[in-house]
Amino acid sequence: MIPVLAALALALTTNPSPERLEEMAWQDADSRAEQSHQKDLKTDIDVGGRYAVQVERSCKMCTDLEVVKRVQRVGAEMADIANQTHSIASWGDRRFNTFNYTFKVIQDDVPNAFSLPGGYIYIQTGLLKIIESDDELAGVLAHEISHAKFRHVATLQRDASKLQWIQLPIILAAILSGSPNAGAAIEGGSLASAALQNGWTVQAEEAADYGGIQLMVKSNYNPTGMLTCMEHLGLLEKNQPQYYTNLGIFRTHPPSKERADSMIKFMKQYGIPIQRSKVSTSFRAIVKPDDKIPGAVVVTFSGKNLFTFAGNDALTRADQVSAKLNDFLDSTPEMYEVTAGANGTVFGGTDRLLQFAPDDATAQSKSIADLQKETVANIRNALYTVTFRLWSTH
Repeated sequence: MIPVLAALALALTTNPSPERLEEMAWQDADSRAEQSHQKDLKTDIDVGGRYAVQVERSCKMCTDLEVVKRVQRVGAEMADIANQTHSIASWGDRRFNTFNYTFKVIQDDVPNAFSLPGGYIYIQTGLLKIIESDDELAGVLAHEISHAKFRHVATLQRDASKLQWIQLPIILAAILSGSPNAGAAIEGGSLASAALQNGWTVQAEEAADYGGIQLMVKSNYNPTGMLTCMEHLGLLEKNQPQYYTNLGIFRTHPPSKERADSMIKFMKQYGIPIQRSKVSTSFRAIVKPDDKIPGAVVVTFSGKNLFTFAGNDALTRADQVSAKLNDFLDSTPEMYEVTAGANGTVFGGTDRLLQFAPDDATAQSKSIADLQKETVANIRNALYTVTFRLWSTH
């Protein structure tokens, strides 16, 4: 800032034009703003670093090198994009904030991920067990990066001036543990109470979701992974609310119909097709050897058999059909659109999904008509499974 002031002083002694004076004044203001910005970033890094030490002292860190390397690899890719992208923040600090992000894994069965100020990102092994692809992992990490990038903790503190940094451990206690004591701690902390009662979860989560999508579209990962991971968590919460609702990610990152619907809106905004089968095995038809018929292959969905092909070209046909079937299921059609056609065919809407051959019937000791009937029913059941999973979070 001193060179700017010196230049301004010099300009004042040389009868500057009004335009030059205005330019110098703006330069001075910009210099002051940048110094304030860098001070804010340093505060985040210092504060986050202090609490990162506490996190790693109090938690058991994962020692599985393959798991850690995977998280760090995907995280580094997303961090590079974040530090090159001035994302739009719907809530938080809208300046271009960059950090030296770090990614670490906590050994804990509770599904959770969180970020500390300054770019210290943590994910727990319980969440990694739910994640079904690197696309979903990238989505989780992009979301957490966005919390740090938009300086959400600092924004909360600014919006509620009575709150102090010293209360951050109260939040961490609830983030890191599913114990009753941690739950009591977060309810008793004014920062946590303000967060839960005044819309922190809604505003911050939707902002981080939008920020995450902005990073994902610039990556080599499929942004649908953000959506499917949220859907996995929504189904888990619905099926086991007595256990999961007050734990980990459900307390700090609550899944909701609104968030899932907003995610779809963001994806449509960027022209991203929703391809659940590309990023999630729960939404994918899978080809594997039939363990009952030698040489045959079976196509399964969500662990249930859909149909079996036999003969020399069984695997080739199964691969081709599973690709068509996944595209069909990704479109979330109605069950009545699955029909049996002539000559052993099964249709999805107006498109032929598959056709049975005599070898298929012979190997299974059934007629082609019976195979058609069973397959139509099985694919409709698969559609019901998809519909139920989506209904849980949409």
